[in-house]
Amino acid sequence: MDISVKERILCEANKVIANKGLNCFTLEEVARKAGVSKGGLLYHYPSKDKLIKALIEYHMEQFECQITSADWLTSFIKEQFNQNTADTNTMAGFLAAIAMDHELLEPVREKRKEWFQNISNMEDPIMAMIICFACYGIAFSNLFGLEALSDDDMKKIEDRLINLSEKC
Repeated sequence: MDISVKERILCEANKVIANKGLNCFTLEEVARKAGVSKGGLLYHYPSKDKLIKALIEYHMEQFECQITSADWLTSFIKEQFNQNTADTNTMAGFLAAIAMDHELLEPVREKRKEWFQNISNMEDPIMAMIICFACYGIAFSNLFGLEALSDDDMKKIEDRLINLSEKC
């Protein structure tokens, strides 16, 4: 399946950040990796900030597509752990936004508010929030290359969080 030029640019931008770091994250490098001219990249993303914001929004959309509404918290946990085993770091846009401009994280803040509003309707919203923050901690540890647990331990943690979520 062919992906769109915009998606290819996002994918390559993500890889540049994840594999080479923010110092190599230039529009020229992303265009070269995506196989488009710089002008072609600028047509879709007129600035580095717009590209980073699009990376974050794309990640959030992809993440949310994997979460079912029927058992939201269990789906959330599974997808958080699935993100941790992805071949490329799909959260590279977050890292770029943290380093460059915190305002670029506004879509994340808005989405989290929405999620926590949904959680507030659960039987035990505090436990559900604790579970979410445990998942965030694992995801961000991986984002920063601080993962120290074996796959077996990660699976045990995922299973335990799912078990706890059944009580929410």
